[in-house]
Amino acid sequence: MRLLDIFGWRPKDGAVYVEHESVKQQVVGQKVYKIIEVVRRKVEVVIDGKAYSGLFSVNEMEGTCRIQLRTDRLHRFIVPLSAIRFSRKITKESAKAYYYNVEYTYPVITALYRAEVIDSSMLRDTAYNFEGLSNEEIARTLFRDGVIAAGEPAFIYERPPMMPFDPSRIEGMLLGIAIGDSLGNTSESMASDERQRKHGLITDYLPNRHAGMRRVGLPSDDTQLSFDTLKVILENNRLDVRKLARAFASHRIFGIGGTVKQFLRNYKIRREPWYYAGVVGSVGNGALMRIAPVLVTQFINPYEKIYVDAVLATALTHNSSLAVGSSVAFVRMLNGFLYTRDPPGSLNFIDEFAETVEAFTGGAKFELSHLSGRISDVLKGALREGLSKGMSIKEFSERFGSSGHLLETDISMLYILANYMANPQEAIIQAVNYTYDNDTIASIVGAAVGALYGRRAFRESWIRGLLGRIREYDDGTVFDLINETIERIRGAGLFVV
Repeated sequence: MRLLDIFGWRPKDGAVYVEHESVKQQVVGQKVYKIIEVVRRKVEVVIDGKAYSGLFSVNEMEGTCRIQLRTDRLHRFIVPLSAIRFSRKITKESAKAYYYNVEYTYPVITALYRAEVIDSSMLRDTAYNFEGLSNEEIARTLFRDGVIAAGEPAFIYERPPMMPFDPSRIEGMLLGIAIGDSLGNTSESMASDERQRKHGLITDYLPNRHAGMRRVGLPSDDTQLSFDTLKVILENNRLDVRKLARAFASHRIFGIGGTVKQFLRNYKIRREPWYYAGVVGSVGNGALMRIAPVLVTQFINPYEKIYVDAVLATALTHNSSLAVGSSVAFVRMLNGFLYTRDPPGSLNFIDEFAETVEAFTGGAKFELSHLSGRISDVLKGALREGLSKGMSIKEFSERFGSSGHLLETDISMLYILANYMANPQEAIIQAVNYTYDNDTIASIVGAAVGALYGRRAFRESWIRGLLGRIREYDDGTVFDLINETIERIRGAGLFVV
């Protein structure tokens, strides 16, 4: 029997049924209220005949129910719908109250929603203990239990081929994150015409009110969270996602995005474990902007798998197929750029990016401007249209968008690289001046051209003017972490030239 038939309404997939009480009231004057009806909703989970106060959520598409309750500890179970009996019981009673000293009665309605496990052997406790497990083992478990809301392509468990490379490419990639962010964050979220009227063409750091109006480069969340990630990798010789969650929650984040803010609520206030704290379905670009440093792990630890790391680091905050797919696609693209002697003459990196994202999104349909369909068709369709018509970055941004929505960020970044890969400084300037979420898009573009060219991708004035902060008063930390990274890579000696 469908839940619609039992409850009288269809819950959304993943909806959580919680105890709550609502009061219908009438206002008299400004401070006196007359209660006219109370509606209570309660939830009960029954296992082996014993009733517990808890939560449950239902995914009819997957045919599963998730149960959360606390006994000796917090338990999170997943169970097939076939092993659950759902019911709803409505009771009505009356209560007394006084209104201007006159007694009256009002109805109290209670709806008890019950999930009774009729076969407890089908329960699987998903309150995991991942201590001592590799990231691959963690990822396989989270994919198996449907915690990671994305497809699971087999290639993520493979290490990409490694070849001799110049570690200065890693230096460029990391510098590019901080430089692009700092060039853009003082004029973020402005239409390009408005930005042009206010600042003219931006080619260097603008006066910054957080630095006494000096023209210096200061970070936003793009730099902070990227270098938090790098710091965790260096301190643990691997990406420890549990410690990464702690790092994100340990300090003030400048210009924090909505998804990361919700992650912090889940993690710090609701005390969700890190693997449940991510926002399911988020399509913001806040994971893509900080994902580049996971490439470092493969050069300091031969057992690490960067695509698995990208999956876990993304799902930590942005748990969606588009977010996970975009992060892995970008890591895959950057990894190829590290080994490229000259800028790619073809645009094959666009096809590979689109097809990688689709490996996680499957047949899901996406919409962008007038385009709709599978993610690879939408991405390639937009880029094909822009390139065939010779659109400028400004025209392309106005046509397809360049906001913090991940799909817009993906196409903006790819289109800028397709047009300006041979001119890395101009690629960053275009991103800063003609995209809406310009600090994030310039940061991502900066990481890409840095991986291609190393330090020479950037003007020396950009490097000199970068204060290198990741907190309020820690000048030079970015440079210290980059230097430590290069020393660690050279010390490991894995395919270093």
